[in-house]
Amino acid sequence: MISATMKKTLLFLAAAIGLCANPFLEYTSNQKIGVQNAILTKVNGKTISMMDVKKKMDLIFHQNYPQYIESSQARFQFYETSWRQVLRDMIDNELIISDALDKEIKLTDGDVREVMEERFGPNVMQTLDKIGLTYDETWKMVKNELIVQRMTWWFVQSKAVNSVTPQDIRQAYRLYLEENPPYTEWKYHVISIRMDQADDMAAKQIYDALCASENMPTKETLKSFESEGISVTLSSEFIAKSQDLSETHKAALADLAFGEYSKPAMQTTKDKKALYRVFYLVEKTDFPAPSFEVLSAQLKNGLIQEAIVHESDAYLKKLRKFYGFDGNQAIPDDLQPFSLQ
Repeated sequence: MISATMKKTLLFLAAAIGLCANPFLEYTSNQKIGVQNAILTKVNGKTISMMDVKKKMDLIFHQNYPQYIESSQARFQFYETSWRQVLRDMIDNELIISDALDKEIKLTDGDVREVMEERFGPNVMQTLDKIGLTYDETWKMVKNELIVQRMTWWFVQSKAVNSVTPQDIRQAYRLYLEENPPYTEWKYHVISIRMDQADDMAAKQIYDALCASENMPTKETLKSFESEGISVTLSSEFIAKSQDLSETHKAALADLAFGEYSKPAMQTTKDKKALYRVFYLVEKTDFPAPSFEVLSAQLKNGLIQEAIVHESDAYLKKLRKFYGFDGNQAIPDDLQPFSLQ
């Protein structure tokens, strides 16, 4: 079983390897990776060494990056980034396997053989030889994976699925609407007509001329409306959601259709001059909230994932207590078990 944290690590490495692996495939093909082997921990009588962690990482690496199997640099990068999380996953899995043994959970050889063939192809031995794993140890790792998957389904995932009710999904939808309310996006310009003294008639004449024009206003065309004591400027395009609009702007834009102008609204500037503002609506786009039917499956899945995390934590906590495992066993922060040689 690969944890959610491990999946994020794999996604990160996919990007990192994709950016840098190709140039060094040949350059590093003859390099070897040194391993500082040591016993890392013991779980219910089963020891886990650094070499055990490496073998598990080799299996994961082959599953996710078979194209880079010959690149020592790519594998080294994977080892350095992943070994602590892989160790944590292996500890959790050993606890689950111990629980499976106590509950006498059975798994047939046919189940394991089918997965082996799916994962490594018809030439299993040849593929494992390239990875550096033996058939027996790979068989055991795959078998343990399948046991963990079954136990996780029974004691974590199925409980999580059954814990999510239709009422929970409805409540999640209400919360979604609170955080993502429907809105309208406005694109508009503001035309500012500045005068030494208020002149409603002059402002209306400019407004009428703008309305008569079929073209979008430009700074050049607005210059033609200027005269002594009157200047006309055009703002850059504003783009705003309805909830971000000021009440003044919202009131001016509310009744406009595309390409229409609001009537001049006058205010007095700090220097006691008159300022008339005309709003020009470029575009208005409504973004309604998605319906419950559209979102329900996504919301349900999100709730199940949250429940899985909760159930998994509770299950593993119970197992640690039952098997007397000290989850606070420390691995030195400065431990660097892998090196390129």
